[in-house]
Amino acid sequence: MRKEIRQEWIKYASGVVSFTGLMALFLVGLPCSLSAQEERVDEEAIKIQENFIDASREKLLGNYDEAIKLLEGILRKDRENATAAFELARIYEAKSDSEKSLRYAKDATEWDRSNLWYFKFLADLQQQAGQYKAAAETYGHVVELEPYDEQSYLRQAFFLVKANEIKAALKVYDELEDRVGITEEIIRRKHTLYLGQREDRKAAEELMRLIEAYPNHVEYWHLLAGFYEQIGEDKKAQAVYKDILSIDPDNGKARMALAGQSGQESDEIRYINALKAPFADPDTDLDAKIGKLIPFVQKVAETGDESLADALLELTDILKEAHPNSAKAYAVSGDLLYHSGRKTEALDSYRKTIALDNANFMVWEQVLQIYAETYQFKALRDFSEQAMDYYPNQPIVYYMSGLADYHLNNADAATSTLQQASFMAGGNTRALILIQSLQGLLYQQAGDNAEADATFGKALATDNMAPPALARYAYALAQRPERLKDAEQMARKANELLPGQAEYQMQLGWVLYQRGDYQEARAWLQRALSNGASESPVVLEYLGDTLYQLGKTEEAVDHWKKAKAAGAGSSALQQKIEQRKMVE
Repeated sequence: MRKEIRQEWIKYASGVVSFTGLMALFLVGLPCSLSAQEERVDEEAIKIQENFIDASREKLLGNYDEAIKLLEGILRKDRENATAAFELARIYEAKSDSEKSLRYAKDATEWDRSNLWYFKFLADLQQQAGQYKAAAETYGHVVELEPYDEQSYLRQAFFLVKANEIKAALKVYDELEDRVGITEEIIRRKHTLYLGQREDRKAAEELMRLIEAYPNHVEYWHLLAGFYEQIGEDKKAQAVYKDILSIDPDNGKARMALAGQSGQESDEIRYINALKAPFADPDTDLDAKIGKLIPFVQKVAETGDESLADALLELTDILKEAHPNSAKAYAVSGDLLYHSGRKTEALDSYRKTIALDNANFMVWEQVLQIYAETYQFKALRDFSEQAMDYYPNQPIVYYMSGLADYHLNNADAATSTLQQASFMAGGNTRALILIQSLQGLLYQQAGDNAEADATFGKALATDNMAPPALARYAYALAQRPERLKDAEQMARKANELLPGQAEYQMQLGWVLYQRGDYQEARAWLQRALSNGASESPVVLEYLGDTLYQLGKTEEAVDHWKKAKAAGAGSSALQQKIEQRKMVE
């Protein structure tokens, strides 16, 4: 049976029967390479064909060593058999023997200079070995064999770039351009190389050549304008945008780029108003519009400028109409509202952002942050549980859930959730500091001063200027009369480092209360109320206590009642209200 099968294969190889499939790869070119002595089918040639067939079978069965023996036997009989060398190169590649694979691939290309696939295979091996210059030389021969194949030029240039032979790569692109003409692909590659060499003039010239070849392709004009903006040539960019409008008067991107240019720095509002028309165009790229807003959003974040935020919010309203299904306009609107002090409105915008696109974790985190900053701890717990479904591996989500439970007096739940958060945090130092500082408060609440000190110590060892660790440790130390001076120093430092945070203001206020400085304590507690803690029963009760100490009984009782209405206060809160005085 084995002999019959071999005879059938010999028929195929001898041309008695036509053949296709995998064996064709082995037998391509056999008539001209199997024997270096004569171009006729003799007994030796047929024996070599038999060995090829056997080698093919062994290779297909995965018996690489047997296939190698058969192919090496062919080379002993026919020293410059390129096909045998090529097959040996492929087998040694499969065996991950790069040295032998490269050696035999080089032999194949030396013994048969006309076989395109031998050279391409050799170049791939050279690339894998990091021999980029050699691979480029190999592809130089590929280009000679197929001078009209664009991809071969591109591969050669790629290898030259990897070998840092930039001038040679540019020459290859020029040769390709001579063959096929100017194309966007070639120009972009040459432009990128000139840019990498810091030859801005030549980089611009390439884009101008593309425009000259295709003057009505507006996107190419935009490439040039964008490049000029990138290198700080704003006047040249504006000139190109004007050229674009001469071709396409309604081009929204160009109109937006030129809007308010003459007075942008001196008159921000006028500049913003000039953006309204291009912003209303639904065909103008949304990301380009958002890009125009980002510098102003950053300014609002730094300054809290409400009038600037209002002008920008008009633009975001226009964006919502032009792009009704995009979450980005709502996200920017949320940022503007948040940084201009309108957290409740910002929360609404962020929630709408998530409704349109729930894949942006930063927006989820911002919602969590607002709930925490505005002391909406029931909402925080519910939203953090929802966030866990989408982002089960984010430690900050678990931290926020623990924070909610801490404020809702669910100490056991808070402790358990924070342990999970700590395990997830890994090297996330910001998350670790938040988690450890809250764990410190829980230990203090449980009366374990030693463990509280140790845990706060870990947080401060990570960053001794971390505001949450400083403020919360100060709040814990406020319960210890001998540490009140340290507590005040830490609480003041936290507010100095990160001003405007209701939590830190409340904690400093309570430290000052414990030190007997009721006037200043009142001021800090009132700041906390105005910065989002107006619904916090803790802050309202603390302020009531402070007002009572200042002799303002009516105001004190009024704040105790507000604290009672806001939620759970201290165990003595009801007695304070009923007896209209402090109760220990």
